[in-house]
Amino acid sequence: MANTPNKRRVSITLDAELLDAIDRLSDNRSAVIEEALRLWRNQKIDDQLRQFYQSRSQADLDQEEAWAEFAQQQLEETIENEGI
Repeated sequence: MANTPNKRRVSITLDAELLDAIDRLSDNRSAVIEEALRLWRNQKIDDQLRQFYQSRSQADLDQEEAWAEFAQQQLEETIENEGI
């Protein structure tokens, strides 16, 4: 495997059964582990976003609702004024 400019070689220790399963399912360990890490990273980002949205205050929710109502009114006025 040639090192590409955007990749780095690392050494990790994995459970033997997990590594055997990877080898049975793929002939490219690096690709499997890279994909697993991408999925892990995306899950962490999803978790952070979920936590952010679940922890919003009532004041934040009220402000978002007010902005949404304002935007809706502006859209309706624009449509009416433009004759669309």
